[in-house]
Amino acid sequence: MPYCTVCKQYADYEYDMMLSNGEHLHSSCLIKLQMRSDEIEVALRRQSSQLILSLFARAKVADGEVASEDEVERLSSELTKLKNTLTAIYDFLPSWPPDWHERKGYLIQQNGSICSSCGEEGDVYLVHEIPLCEDGTNELDNLELICKPCYESMHGPGDIFSSFTLNSSQSEFAPQVKEIQSAIKNNWRIQFDYKKPKAKTWMTRVVIPERLLNIPNSRESGQTLCVEGFCELRQDIRVFALERMQDLELIDY
Repeated sequence: MPYCTVCKQYADYEYDMMLSNGEHLHSSCLIKLQMRSDEIEVALRRQSSQLILSLFARAKVADGEVASEDEVERLSSELTKLKNTLTAIYDFLPSWPPDWHERKGYLIQQNGSICSSCGEEGDVYLVHEIPLCEDGTNELDNLELICKPCYESMHGPGDIFSSFTLNSSQSEFAPQVKEIQSAIKNNWRIQFDYKKPKAKTWMTRVVIPERLLNIPNSRESGQTLCVEGFCELRQDIRVFALERMQDLELIDY
């Protein structure tokens, strides 16, 4: 029986989130953590502004509007714990995490804007070494910085964070791509059977697609053509490789 990694209560296989490390999570628990984190950050920013104002215009700040040092310390400590909990969850989200830009900034701060392939400094992307669709994670040791020229030399022309282009080697997926693009344009759902790399059976998924994208393969050259969207089964944004999909259908609302 699965239990939520946050509240330790029963988690439903069908409606709750499953992380890539095998743990489960209530979507409501994740939302509560995120909301509380945002709430504390707003409160601390407000206190910082009020403190600065009080130093220069004491009469303009009402009594009690500036929190005590102990209260600020308590909120800061709570925020640190929340951030650590969210980071641990985001490490194993089966999609790009909300703190993606912070992770990129951390790697740049540690190593500079250095391409992991050519060693040159410049504008870089943050990418997964092992793609999510191949059971990769968002952990820092699975992330690397790569410049656009190196990315294109390894995987062909294209920007994984902008418009999608189907290359010639992916022509077999053209019918599915056309249907998915139509679903995205018309805000339709798609239904298909899907089998993960290590799974023995196919599972029917209903997804609201958001975009098509090419993700670099981890063990060989080339790319994996994927669709990213909201999975109604997992109640979360997921990434699905087209090569592991079958019996694709459009569902009009």
